[in-house]
Amino acid sequence: MRTHNYENKEGQKVYVTEIAADGFSFLESKAITESRRSGTPVGALASSMDNGAMLVDPLATNNGQAIDISDDDLPF
Repeated sequence: MRTHNYENKEGQKVYVTEIAADGFSFLESKAITESRRSGTPVGALASSMDNGAMLVDPLATNNGQAIDISDDDLPF
């Protein structure tokens, strides 16, 4: 992890934190996890999403099962 700063054109100090990793996995959004628990079709949820996020990770090693993780487990 590396943090540095610089001054932008407007004279504001901008801080940047970079994280280097050998590998990582994207987790599902809370909305998708909740929709699976409530029985809402994922396709119905996808049509309401604006950001075009990928709903299924074809490289996931958990065989499509949701990962049980709480906000306390995340370092940020």
